[in-house]
Amino acid sequence: MYFVTTWREELAPKDHMTSTDSAGSRTGASNLRVLILTSTALLMVFALGATLQFEFVIRSFVDFWFPRYLPHRLGINITSVLANALCLWAFRVHLIHRRKWAVLGAIAAGAVAAGTRVTLQLSLGLHDFSELPVWQTELFTSWFAGTTANLVALTTMWTRRRAEEQARAAATNELHVHYALQALAHEEIRVRREVAEGLHGSLQQRLVLIARRIEEVLHHLEQREVTDADVTMLKQAVADMEVAREGDVREMSRLLYPEAIEIGMVPAVRSLLGRLPTMIGTRLVVSDAVRRLDDPAAPALSQTERLLAVRVVEESVTNALRHGGASRLDVVIREEGGRLQMVVTDNGSGYDPEDESSSHRSGLARLHDRLAIVGGSLEISSMPGAGATVTAWLPLEGVESGRS
Repeated sequence: MYFVTTWREELAPKDHMTSTDSAGSRTGASNLRVLILTSTALLMVFALGATLQFEFVIRSFVDFWFPRYLPHRLGINITSVLANALCLWAFRVHLIHRRKWAVLGAIAAGAVAAGTRVTLQLSLGLHDFSELPVWQTELFTSWFAGTTANLVALTTMWTRRRAEEQARAAATNELHVHYALQALAHEEIRVRREVAEGLHGSLQQRLVLIARRIEEVLHHLEQREVTDADVTMLKQAVADMEVAREGDVREMSRLLYPEAIEIGMVPAVRSLLGRLPTMIGTRLVVSDAVRRLDDPAAPALSQTERLLAVRVVEESVTNALRHGGASRLDVVIREEGGRLQMVVTDNGSGYDPEDESSSHRSGLARLHDRLAIVGGSLEISSMPGAGATVTAWLPLEGVESGRS
């Protein structure tokens, strides 16, 4: 197999880099806010619940007086929650891209918060240091609660960040597609303008001069007064016609059809993909059999087959950009059983091929009719949100006989 892969990247200007850095700092601050608020909210619920449970439930079996240490426990728990939030900020957990290190940072923050809580409890006399099982249990439960809250907050931050990245990617792809369609529209307008200027400009002027010279010669023929100057004028008219044919008409025909189509179908398709904007990733895969059929030295493909094949690829690419918002295009061209197969796959939004009212069908429907006339076919495989694949089959005249 012959692979021609095109990956393009466009260098960002400095102002774009500055805006990207600013957006990155805003994203980092937003991630930190989500991480700390989520973790703090969960730990505050745990702290309040643990305090009330210990003072009103566990200690109620000892005495029925008002819990003296309730303010102390609340203050200690709030302090440990703040210590956890401070550690999350100090460890830069929200900026770590490798999840393993981010998880370790969350676990470490929970450990520091648990150590802070137990240290304050021992220093204020809420527990005796000799009561080893008691403060060890407090240490473990505090660490477990802090780590769990941090991991939940970390997961929430990751989920939110992933959603924001997908939204930014979708917006970027939409912008790229907009630029791609704009470039194609400008190219079409440029070709139409050049063809119109060529028809109404130089070609029309040449034809007027040629007609005038021929009329003069005809007039002299009618008067039977043909001179050497008339012969020279007639030769000049023939020369002007040759110039118009070689220059103006041939040049305008190249505007209407890809110039590379005269070399072969594959160069024309490569030229088509090469005209797309740099932000659209393309990949062209051509089989060895097609390369032999499209060999410029001994081409087995007719001009009609080349143009129809290029037209199928062009219409599929246009639909992928205009309607699917694709940022990646894969084109595969192969030959099987005397038929040329063209497969165009995109990563766009996709659509329902059964929807008869869909605007995607207009251009491809015309191509389907053209292929059907020559015994070919065209199939569309797509579903909303999953991109689209256009597969076309074009029978090749004389391929089997050429092989035999």
